[in-house]
Amino acid sequence: MKVHIIISAIFLSMFGSVLAFNLSHPQTCRGMNSRLLATNVLEGKEIEKDFTPINNMLLVRKADALEKTEGGLILTGKNKIVKSEGSVAAAGSGRVNTETGFQSPMPVSIGDSVAFGKFSGQELTYNGVKHTLIRDDDVLVKFPAGKEKTLENAEVIWDNVLVKIQKKEIKDSGGILIAATTKKMTVSSIGEVMKVGPGRYAFNGVLMEMDVTPGDMVKFRDFSAQEVEIDGEEYAVVRMSDLLAKF
Repeated sequence: MKVHIIISAIFLSMFGSVLAFNLSHPQTCRGMNSRLLATNVLEGKEIEKDFTPINNMLLVRKADALEKTEGGLILTGKNKIVKSEGSVAAAGSGRVNTETGFQSPMPVSIGDSVAFGKFSGQELTYNGVKHTLIRDDDVLVKFPAGKEKTLENAEVIWDNVLVKIQKKEIKDSGGILIAATTKKMTVSSIGEVMKVGPGRYAFNGVLMEMDVTPGDMVKFRDFSAQEVEIDGEEYAVVRMSDLLAKF
C-alpha cells in the first residue's frame, strides 16, 4: 500500500512540474510540439502535413543524374547529365472544367515512371530529395509501375502520339550526297506512328477519339515534336492537333 502511495506521489510531482513548465514557457512548448508533429521537410522547412499536388499537378521524384557516359567517362559536378524523368510520388485528383464541372481523370498513377519536357515544371527539394512539380500535360511518355522502360511498355497520354521519325541525308548545294565519313543526318517532320494515346476529353466529358493508329505514316508541323529516348532509340511525341496528314 505504501509503495502505491509513493509511486502516485512521484507521478503527481512529475505532472505538476511539466504543467508548471508549460505555463511558464508556452512558446517553447509550442515549438517542441510542432517539431514532434512535423513529419516532412519542404525546401528546408518542416511541414506538418504531406505535400499534396492539386488539380492536374504531379509530384515527380527525379531520376539520379548520370555520372558516366556510354564510353565510361566519369562526369562530375555540373557535367553530370540530369534526366527529365522520374517516378510519380504524388498526384492531384484531376483537372476540373470551370464551365461544366467535369473532372478529367488523372492519366498516371503513383509509382509510374514518366518522362517529361526538359524545361517543364518547377524543381523543389522534398524530404531531402530532388523533385519536380509538373502538369499531366507535361508528361511525354509513361511506363506503368514495376515494368521495364521498353517500347512495348511505353504509353502516351491524352491526345499524344509517339512517332519514330525518319532521318534524311544532307546533300550539298549541288545535290551530291556527302561522303559517309562526313555525312550528317537531320530530323524530318515525317514518321511512323508507334503508340497512340486514348484521346482528350471534351468540355462535356466525352472522350474524343484519335484519328491515327499504330503503323500509320504521318506528317506533322515543324518544331512541334518533343524528343524522347526509349531503348536507346530516338522518338518524338506529337499532339494530335499538330498532325497535318497521314498516309
